[in-house]
Amino acid sequence: MFWVGSRTTFGGSRSCGLARFPTNRVVPVGLAMLELVLALPILLLLMALIINFGTVSAWKVRALASARHSAWSARWPRSGAGLPRPEFWPAGASLGSSGWGTLDVLDDPRVNHPVVRGPMLHNFGVRDWLFHPGRGVREGQAEMSRRFPLVSSLGSYRLSARHRILERYWDHREMGLFSTHERRTPVLYELPRAPQSYSEAYRQAAIAILTAPFRPHLAPLDRDQEFIGYARRFGWRDTGPPDFHPRLHQFCSVDHSVARQRVDELIDRIQGRIVADSQGNLQRVGGVPQEIVGAFIRLYGRVIQELQQQLAAGVPPGAAIGIQAEINDLQNRITLLEAFLNELRNAID
Repeated sequence: MFWVGSRTTFGGSRSCGLARFPTNRVVPVGLAMLELVLALPILLLLMALIINFGTVSAWKVRALASARHSAWSARWPRSGAGLPRPEFWPAGASLGSSGWGTLDVLDDPRVNHPVVRGPMLHNFGVRDWLFHPGRGVREGQAEMSRRFPLVSSLGSYRLSARHRILERYWDHREMGLFSTHERRTPVLYELPRAPQSYSEAYRQAAIAILTAPFRPHLAPLDRDQEFIGYARRFGWRDTGPPDFHPRLHQFCSVDHSVARQRVDELIDRIQGRIVADSQGNLQRVGGVPQEIVGAFIRLYGRVIQELQQQLAAGVPPGAAIGIQAEINDLQNRITLLEAFLNELRNAID
């Protein structure tokens, strides 16, 4: 069959008729099914490879998570031995952590330049390994081998994950110190040894202090028995023997004149001195004797208050007489100490 279009005239001419041939062609039956049958194995293989890829990717993420878990669970003070394995990690797969030496990427030789580390004092050696940034690396490992879920002819695949952390703390334990209050300078630096004469002079001075005949008379400076006894008697928890030892202000110098100046200042603080304030007014600053006398006056005053409270609470007549006698004795001591304190103040002039 065919179809003839309408005829029109234009410009005195006649158009020819257009004919269309039928569009329904005869297709061979069964060819599409054959193409599907031929392409189906390829499609199935592609689908299997996609599933294998997704499975391997999932296990790779699990391996990385397990390696990270192994590294962080073994950080000090933990060992990781008592912690359970991740539930998603197979029991037969390898999982652990260990030290991994040093990180070369952190060992930058430019840190040894003077512009970075600063000047070196004389010939002092530096134990740079104590603060070496590349030491103390811990590595967590997770390894496993599994067969592909599909297309078994591909065999097995192996996953190996690593996770590294820098777990150093640079604390006193790593430096061999007992506590954080110890000086780190002798550990960080190889200091030159002092002459033997200096060491001997220091040893002789220490022996002279320990064997001084007047040393027992210095007990009130830090362990007076009256402070200890009254604190136990009345149950004072906030009162103990004061420490009246004068302290030499710290300084760092090998100049004898500087040391002599600091010692003279210490002697002035022990004896007491007269200083001028910001307006030029002179005032007395008491020394160690004034401080000790004032502490004993306050101690006896507090004891008198405790004894008076016992009398007010009511005690037997015999005990009251003894308490009153003790109060009178303490008041006499306070009177003597106040007189002695005035003498000390006048002695500063």
